[in-house]
Amino acid sequence: MSLTGKSKAAAGLAAVLTVGPFCGGCGDVYRPVANPILQPGGDPQRMHHVLVVSKNGPCPTGTAMDCGTAVAIDVSGDTAVASFSGVNAVGRNPMHATNLGGTDYVVNRDDNSLSVFTLPVIPNSLNKPAIITLSTGASPVFAASAQGKIFVADSGTNGVAVISGNNYLPPEIKVGANPVALVATPDGTQLYCLNQDDNSISVIFPANNTVLPPIQVGTSPVWGAVSADGTRVFVVNQGSDNVSVIDTSSQTVVNPPLSVRAGPNYIVYDSALNRAYVTSPAGNSLSIIDNKVDPNQCALKPTLCVQTISMASGACNGQHPISVTALADGTRAYVADQASNNVCVLNTASNKFTKAIPVGTAPTTTVGITSDPDSTRVYTASAATLPIASISRSSNVVTVTTSGSNPFAVGQTVVIAGVKDTTYNGSFGITAVGSSTQFTYSQSGADSSSSGGTATVGYVAIIQTSSDTLVMQGDGVTPLTIPTLGTPTFITLTP
Repeated sequence: MSLTGKSKAAAGLAAVLTVGPFCGGCGDVYRPVANPILQPGGDPQRMHHVLVVSKNGPCPTGTAMDCGTAVAIDVSGDTAVASFSGVNAVGRNPMHATNLGGTDYVVNRDDNSLSVFTLPVIPNSLNKPAIITLSTGASPVFAASAQGKIFVADSGTNGVAVISGNNYLPPEIKVGANPVALVATPDGTQLYCLNQDDNSISVIFPANNTVLPPIQVGTSPVWGAVSADGTRVFVVNQGSDNVSVIDTSSQTVVNPPLSVRAGPNYIVYDSALNRAYVTSPAGNSLSIIDNKVDPNQCALKPTLCVQTISMASGACNGQHPISVTALADGTRAYVADQASNNVCVLNTASNKFTKAIPVGTAPTTTVGITSDPDSTRVYTASAATLPIASISRSSNVVTVTTSGSNPFAVGQTVVIAGVKDTTYNGSFGITAVGSSTQFTYSQSGADSSSSGGTATVGYVAIIQTSSDTLVMQGDGVTPLTIPTLGTPTFITLTP
């Protein structure tokens, strides 16, 4: 397929990922996709934006398959303000993203690199990110900012890379086996690295890049969060179904660990209520950890510290929660459920689910969720996959009809399973939309004789919290969905 047959960077329009379990190479670990990035101080002229990174995006001619993409959404206007795809793509298999001083850093696992860009970038044709190359075999999966630097968890080399500006500063900081996540204290003086394969936490001091001997926690730590005052770090142990609490002054684990349901994968801290929320996909539950209670008292009465709520309870009817976000005003939490394709609303006063909000009109996979600092919007990244009813070809124009409706949009990338396209891995740019079940794309080179398979597109749905309903387009009927340029793997709010 020629470049003209691929999606080009669209000015109107990218976590989380797999998640849907999205950590390739991490076994059965569910890699969360939503992580609010909070920066001290703040620049009043800086634009708050939601950043969505995706895999399976359009690639320019002559490059490797599975190019990553990114889309930035202005939270003040519910519009995409920049996109990075095609010749301006981010690296292959983007896993995570963070922000420092208004600059976004996207972690590209398969390229051993970070893509770097600062918004706004005008015109869109100049949206080519800078690339920072890490060590060979680094396989970076996570990034965090602290003390004016970026730190990157390199799962392939058991190290943490240090970035200053656009410069990689070797050598890596050596940590435990298979680092998968990083958690910085609010003041940035301490950075906690979660080492999944040896069940440990490495404590790094960003000021001088030194590291303490590892702290042993539960089995298979995968995600962490820190309290608003920086005194406690909460570590989700997916293998032992509990949460370890680390005292940041003594660098010791507060015993006992806090029990949650099976397979916890993600945690977010609610600063307004001084509590943490933990999703457990395998246990189909949300656990609420009350940080106002001394964790040592949990040995006598665990319910003092942890309340676990079934996702099937109340109005939720959830089946597989994958991530959660808490509004800054403390009134509600929103849980993205991967199996039911709903976002479930938790009233934090009663700790009960009050509503389930469908985030797609077709079979979808919700991969992540985040909320804006004003508590007015919740953003969730999803990928919709539909069976293909028929494929017809006229010259190099391919018309696809699916078995159900989908949020198709011109310029969006669609991944067609079963299509023989060895150069571009079945990713095509939608050139026209005939209806909610039909679209066309251009293809040159090898054609597929298959008329089956599936069509997958990614998008972002927006919830207005005043009514806990989807934001609608001008017709007041159709949900406003912002197309991504590939399959979303991570979504986050950045300053």
